[in-house]
Amino acid sequence: RLIAGTGLKLSQLIKDDKDSGAGGPFIPVVAGEENAASGGGVETFDRQLARWEQMQNLVKQLPLVAPMHHYRVTSNYGRRSDPINGKSARHDGIDLTGPIRSPIYATAPGKVVFSGWKGGLGRLIEIDHGNGIRTRYAHLRRIHVKRGQQVEFGQKIGQLGSSGRSTGPHVHYEITVRGKNVDPEKFLKAGRDVFKG
Repeated sequence: RLIAGTGLKLSQLIKDDKDSGAGGPFIPVVAGEENAASGGGVETFDRQLARWEQMQNLVKQLPLVAPMHHYRVTSNYGRRSDPINGKSARHDGIDLTGPIRSPIYATAPGKVVFSGWKGGLGRLIEIDHGNGIRTRYAHLRRIHVKRGQQVEFGQKIGQLGSSGRSTGPHVHYEITVRGKNVDPEKFLKAGRDVFKG
């Protein structure tokens, strides 16, 4: 349910191990033991265990928390009135505001694939979390990580700012899956549901 809550399809993220390797010593079947345990149950258990381990690793890579500890959402994902020219526009992320210079944190472990200035997005960090999932943090005041750097969940990566095309201090936070933008609020809601209990 956690993964479904994000809008992701588990079948696209978990590898099917039907073609995984097999081996071990050859132990011939002795006459009269043909109906003994065939190993089918063990194979099923092993396959289920491998799938469970893949799911655990996947969940550890999902960005399920906001990049700030204390924030207010000032603009949601999707269609909106552009804050600068007032025209109807698509918003590929969510905007979170708080005190200027508030720390911005990595929402999942990964590798920094972009760190620098990116036009209207201002100072931007993009992190690849594996499985086709990336996060972007824009309009930063300061950047504390470099391209190629590995980051951990919760690591401070920058400071809240208002660089680029911005009306005031906020972080524009995006999540992409295989290059397509998705609503970060789905991930945040799934994370809140997990961390409730």
